[in-house]
Amino acid sequence: MKRIPVLLTFFLVLAFTTKTRLPDFVKESKANVVVTDNFANVYFVENDKFTKYDSKLTFVKEFSNKNFGAITSADVTNPLRILLYYKEFGRIVFLDNTLSQNGEPLALEKLGYPLAILAASSYDNGLWIYDQPTFELIRFNNNLEVSNRTGNLSQILGIQLQPNFLLEKDNRVFVNNPLTGILVFDVFGTYVKTVPVINLKTFQVMDDEIVYFSEGTLHAWNLKTSEITVYEEPVSDSAVNMRIERDAIVVHDTASVSVYLRNK
Repeated sequence: MKRIPVLLTFFLVLAFTTKTRLPDFVKESKANVVVTDNFANVYFVENDKFTKYDSKLTFVKEFSNKNFGAITSADVTNPLRILLYYKEFGRIVFLDNTLSQNGEPLALEKLGYPLAILAASSYDNGLWIYDQPTFELIRFNNNLEVSNRTGNLSQILGIQLQPNFLLEKDNRVFVNNPLTGILVFDVFGTYVKTVPVINLKTFQVMDDEIVYFSEGTLHAWNLKTSEITVYEEPVSDSAVNMRIERDAIVVHDTASVSVYLRNK
């Protein structure tokens, strides 16, 4: 049987480590989740509160809706149409880049999916959900009509599905199933392959690489070659996640968020 080698490449991304150099910008935070957009804005999710900061961690705006409990996930792939999902109440709220609410909250039970566990933005103002009772990935267009669906993925793929993260990026859809890896689909919902990186909570997609945090630093899996690149720096024993945007790496610790400039 032909084996496809996985090349492990080490290279220096920064000329410092988080242990030996102070961050360029830092802010104390009790955020549950930290996400970033392609403008290097940084967003803190803390229960029902969603706060936007610029790349220097200067406060920009805050949004909160206390009617739907805690924010389960925030998709800022399109920073002009931010998606907030409140799983407990099955509600989706869309925000613009000023964190002003766009329209009324979307109630998923009215679409027939009260038990959807994941939601993410899609092209042309559409959205994806993952419906746990049917093990199905479903896309709605901008008129909230079903445009694509995968069918029962547990039966099709023959695996146990307990996904925890959903993302559409660069004409592909990614479903993270911690037990087996990242399931990759095209934008029509056709299964393409599984990236065998397990036990993740979240990741980024940048061009042809899946960038993820593991063992204290960032890694990148090349979707074309299956090569793994390990970012040797920064390294942090206390980080719960790291993200890379433009010329900065954002480090989320349990008590703070830090920004390290790369080309300083």
